Amino acid sequence: MNSKRQPSLTDLPAPPPGKVGWPWTEDGRLGAAASEPSALWPRVTIVTPSFNQGRFLEETIRSVLLQGYPDLEYIVIDGKSTDESVEIIEKYSPWLAHWESERDRGQADAINKGFRRATGEFVNWLNSDDYFYPNALTETVEFLRQHPEVDFVYRDVDQGWSRDTTEPRRGEAITFPDMVRTLNVPIPQQAALWRRATMERVGLLDPKWHVVLDREFFMRMGLHGTMRYVPGAVGFFRLHADSKSIAEEQHWVKELPTLYDEFFSRTDLPPAVVALKRESLSAAYIFCARIARRHGRALEAMTWIAKAIAVHPRSVTKLTKWGPSQVFAEAAEFFRKPRG
Repeated sequence: MNSKRQPSLTDLPAPPPGKVGWPWTEDGRLGAAASEPSALWPRVTIVTPSFNQGRFLEETIRSVLLQGYPDLEYIVIDGKSTDESVEIIEKYSPWLAHWESERDRGQADAINKGFRRATGEFVNWLNSDDYFYPNALTETVEFLRQHPEVDFVYRDVDQGWSRDTTEPRRGEAITFPDMVRTLNVPIPQQAALWRRATMERVGLLDPKWHVVLDREFFMRMGLHGTMRYVPGAVGFFRLHADSKSIAEEQHWVKELPTLYDEFFSRTDLPPAVVALKRESLSAAYIFCARIARRHGRALEAMTWIAKAIAVHPRSVTKLTKWGPSQVFAEAAEFFRKPRG
């Protein structure tokens, strides 16, 4: 691979005024990858989907390029941004395997464009408002090299509104049935890495999903592959007013019940997973109720709670921490209210 795709700090453009620390004035070439021959390290493909995130994008790009990983294939897919994004991408284009700026059908479509070009043995995407920590790729690839039976590894990230106000967002070792049953998908997307061969077996992201695209993909991975949690923070998940997790939270109410309906209509589910359908649907309805409540939609929240009770009452007591009497009190209050 062209050595330009594993640049040092001095190879890259100078950082903007006032930008210091990682990945602006610090190099990330650490650990085994810096000392072992490049041929010993399998290729890694990272895809960054981008759309009007120019205020964060340069930090994202530098955090990937300065990993110092010996065989890195970095692809940036921009959705025809109208801010400074394209100018930033062009500045770093000598070290990119591919980049483009064209209209797409959303985040999943953009990521899939990159995945279709990927030649790495291991792949992931890094959103244009997040960034890797130094040595993130080397540590994770080293684990996968030593565990060929593992298809998908996930780790931890820090999250916050700025690097000065971070809190840990930890992954969690969990079985696939428990992941489905509790709605707990404890995978920080930024901290995952998986085998491209496994992805080709289970399929790419589904472009019809807007906010549950990673959850649905990880569920397919868990269904058909071996997943492993390895502790250790490898990146930063940025919270900001325009991020999907905040600005578009209400989309979960539209997509999550449909996702679980479709998942349980699959014909390749093990019997142990099929048996979790009612409990899992109840958990999804409770999740939607919590979102509705946060947005002041009390009647809608109680509608979801009533559906959860109808499907699997015990889940409501377990997941809401309510006792049976409170569950029925909430339900009775809902049914006493006039409809309209």
